[in-house]
Amino acid sequence: MKKLIFFVLLSFCLNLQAQTKGDSLLTVLSQVPEVEKAHVLNQLSVYYQENDSARSMRYARQASAFAAKSDNRAELSNAWYNMGECLYCCDEFLKAQTYYQRAFDLAKDLNDKNRMASILNATGLTHYFRSEYDLAIEKQIEALRCLENTSDKMLLSRVYSNMGMVYSRIGEYRKSINYYKVAAAILEKEGGTSGIKKNAINYNGIGVSYYNLDMIDSSRINYQIALKGFQLANDRAKIAITLNNIANTFVEQHDSLDKALEYFQQALDVFEEMNDIRNATFVIESLGAAYLEMGDEAKALKTLESGLELAQKHRIGYYIQQNYYRDISNTYEKMGKISEAYAAYKMHRIYLDSLRQEERIRQVTELEKKFQTEKKEEEIRRLNVEKEVVSLQMQKERTIRMFVTFLLLMTIGIAIYISYAYYNKRKTNHVLKQKNEQIEYQRNELEKVNATKNKFFSILAHDLKNPFHTIMGYSSLLNQDYERFTEDERRKYAGDIYKSANNIFRLLQNLLDWSRSQTGNLKYNPVKFELKPISDGVFSLLSPLADQKSIRLTSQIPEGVYLYADPMMVETILRNLMSNAIKFSYTEGHVSVKTKQERTGKMTLCIIDQGQGLSQDDLQQLFRIDSKVRKKGTRGEDGSGLGLALCKEFVQINNGTIQVESEPGKGSTFCVTLPAGPPHL
Repeated sequence: MKKLIFFVLLSFCLNLQAQTKGDSLLTVLSQVPEVEKAHVLNQLSVYYQENDSARSMRYARQASAFAAKSDNRAELSNAWYNMGECLYCCDEFLKAQTYYQRAFDLAKDLNDKNRMASILNATGLTHYFRSEYDLAIEKQIEALRCLENTSDKMLLSRVYSNMGMVYSRIGEYRKSINYYKVAAAILEKEGGTSGIKKNAINYNGIGVSYYNLDMIDSSRINYQIALKGFQLANDRAKIAITLNNIANTFVEQHDSLDKALEYFQQALDVFEEMNDIRNATFVIESLGAAYLEMGDEAKALKTLESGLELAQKHRIGYYIQQNYYRDISNTYEKMGKISEAYAAYKMHRIYLDSLRQEERIRQVTELEKKFQTEKKEEEIRRLNVEKEVVSLQMQKERTIRMFVTFLLLMTIGIAIYISYAYYNKRKTNHVLKQKNEQIEYQRNELEKVNATKNKFFSILAHDLKNPFHTIMGYSSLLNQDYERFTEDERRKYAGDIYKSANNIFRLLQNLLDWSRSQTGNLKYNPVKFELKPISDGVFSLLSPLADQKSIRLTSQIPEGVYLYADPMMVETILRNLMSNAIKFSYTEGHVSVKTKQERTGKMTLCIIDQGQGLSQDDLQQLFRIDSKVRKKGTRGEDGSGLGLALCKEFVQINNGTIQVESEPGKGSTFCVTLPAGPPHL
């Protein structure tokens, strides 16, 4: 099975100028005239770009200030370009694009083709890392147009190499190979050792594309050339990456697996020596897969488990961990350990889902960054408009003063005009204040709606998914291997399926009630009714749930207790609070319900359990739709927290209150106070 090539070598766009050491540049900076300081500061910014971005950005800003002061547009363009590079190194691609555009506009005015090409190439890479591949290619083609008559062959080669990288990412492997070869041909004119060193990245890129085209022999040849170049350059990290890529070619052809193991081990030794844990975990995963390919399941399992432990310890990420669980599942399957294989496969699916969720979060984060950037730009434009308005207002006032000086007879008219303007201004300010208050109210409402949305997504993504996984998993096992299981196992699986289905039903019931209350489709129909028949119905409904945990249910609600409320809502309140009490009670515990007549004419209904109890921090977050309290029951029962939020909503609709008293380990008491039924109704 072909493994995805995960090591990518980029031909970065940094247009490094001839550099001296940082201390030497600082010495020069203190000696040069002020008009030359921008040039030295730009050199310092380039020097610290990759290792100290904050320091590099500081020097670039200083360079821009000196360049602007001396009207040195070339150095100002360089300073903005360096700011973009600093942001690029920090993965702030949208902000980097803003500074690149400023630098490009100045370079275009100066007709500096090489500088324009460097900036376009850099901008293309920001689009590449934002997965905007069409825009990346567009910028790189523009860069090539700028370099039609250039003598800077290194820059020209770098642009072609980056085009090969983009086409490889979008699966256009033959185009990728062509561009890498053009880049290599430009550099090969230097010949000798120097040409081999500079072309190593291009040959590695060609190898990756041939690998993805299943042209394994061609891939290996180019990897070997790249390896030689990296060895001449003594670039140990890239040597290890190339060794890993060569090893994958042997695994892919299912021959010389001993050589594959040798190359994997060499790569692993380099990464471990460099303390590069992330890349080491990728190589260990490939090594375990190779052992599995050789039929040594025991060694494969041992290798994969050690790599997984390393990845989890250092929190490498969901991508590699889901790969490990997939390979471990395949290993157990070949060993005939079906239950272990299934368990590992479930973990693979969980991490795969988490990986996709992480990608969605990353995309949302990118959108949020873009929104914030646009918002700041809009704020700048608004401030500029306000500045112009203020300037115009000041000019207007000067004109009025001159007019008053020369035409005293117009004083009264001007006074009236000013008074009228002042009145309008106050009126306008009053309107603006009202608008701002309205906007603030709408923002608060939107935050509430957003919290509700997030809660629904959380419930749908987690609380509905897990029970369905249980149902699907056990039902699949029963469907495929029914005769293999004992009668006790079948009963257990059927019981688990019933529990999961019951959880789904109760969760959906609460979801439907909540959605109806939020959309205004839930009608409030208060009537006078007796409480005991409703409580008896709830007791009957929840008795099987209590029996499973040997919990004793006690009702102390006498006959003749009447409420004035919506019976359906009261039943929902009682059902959710009783269900929670059972969930968090220990086996052979006791849950009781009683009522108390208040002097205010209202009736208090209390549900008392002797279960886990709640801490003060947990109590602060109860009844909130965006609450992060998600405690499991005494038998690991899941809960969404939606039931308590629904209870509070219904209590408030019925003009009541809800209170909680609880301590960890001492149980909880939930008391709901509702209007009692008037005797005349």
